[in-house]
Amino acid sequence: MKKSIILFCLCTSAFYYSQVGIGTTNPQAVLHVDGAKDNAVTGAPTATQAANDFVVTSTGNVGIGNVDPQRSLDVDAKNQSLRVRNLIRQVPMSYDILTRDIATSDVVATSYSYTEAVTVAAGASATVTVPATVNIATGLFIVKSINGCNRAMITSFVYNGLSLGYVSGVARDKIGNPTIAPIPTSANTSGTWSVTFSNVTNCADGGTGTQFDFTVVKPTADSYTITNNGNIAKTYQLTVSRL
Repeated sequence: MKKSIILFCLCTSAFYYSQVGIGTTNPQAVLHVDGAKDNAVTGAPTATQAANDFVVTSTGNVGIGNVDPQRSLDVDAKNQSLRVRNLIRQVPMSYDILTRDIATSDVVATSYSYTEAVTVAAGASATVTVPATVNIATGLFIVKSINGCNRAMITSFVYNGLSLGYVSGVARDKIGNPTIAPIPTSANTSGTWSVTFSNVTNCADGGTGTQFDFTVVKPTADSYTITNNGNIAKTYQLTVSRL
């Protein structure tokens, strides 16, 4: 009986600390599946042999196509695309894209755009600061607003750091008229752009021909200050996105 207990303990210990191999007698991780059953009985498999392997390490890393995963999921795609089926489709105001680092092959979430809405009274200003995590140093800056007649104003700029350049502006059928003010010698900002839209149709909410006029400036590389030069409060949707 005593010998049986000792044998049971030894077997239990071996079970808890052993590696499991499926298709191989030479597992390289806690769980190692050799899909083609082509690994050698000793030593680490070659890159060709590992290409059909699946492993789970003691730290929880999963390797597909390699037996030494360095990330939670480490896949050797064999110069092929990856397929993910039946993803839900969403169109959020701000979203990320997945990008791959050429040097390390790491896949990370990268901000594609960021949107924030502010409501500004006539003659007042508001500042929007883009979070540092968004990190779009160069891109497109868009100002959008809708009036009481359900007509949209869309004005676009390109930017790089503190440089801000006007591209185009339209309020339905009215073309934007941009002017830029010189940057004071002591200032560390972008140029200040003023955009007007002549003869915009009056609306029932009190908006007159000046209702879409505004001024915008970048006081810092990550912020925008917009001033409502119209005669009525406006909600502006400010968006930065990658070019």
